[in-house]
Amino acid sequence: MKKKIWILLIIVVIIAIVLGIVFIQKNKKDIQINIQDLANRIVGSASFEDQLAQADSEMVMNDYTFTSDEINDLVSYQGSGATSEELVILQVKDKSKINSVKEKINTRLSERREAFGSYLPKEVGKIDNNILRVEGNYIILCIANDTNTVNKIINEYIK
Repeated sequence: MKKKIWILLIIVVIIAIVLGIVFIQKNKKDIQINIQDLANRIVGSASFEDQLAQADSEMVMNDYTFTSDEINDLVSYQGSGATSEELVILQVKDKSKINSVKEKINTRLSERREAFGSYLPKEVGKIDNNILRVEGNYIILCIANDTNTVNKIINEYIK
């Protein structure tokens, strides 16, 4: 009798685990971001000290050493050079490439940290306090004066 209870208990636990996994997978939504729309919302906020202008995608690809095999689409806004502020939102072609793309972003951040450290040291704090978020196949990098507001905008957008 005890053996039957244990077997029944094990079956119930297995069923509960399977149902939990199915429920979690079903509730994971495939995130779709209109990167230009999100960029416009972020740039339009009062989060930046500098006036940002849209940057040429090819230039950004070169600056970050991204390849066309990694990136499906990107939008970038950069400051005048008087600040370190910038925004890059990109769609990675394949989730397996996210880590290599993030490494390239971190390399670029190190380069910018070094460059600004020599002539505008106060900007290094903004670089160190950057936003680097992965949302599905999207990566958002933002160097801003007010990262709290930018995070709120992103959170509201991806709800």
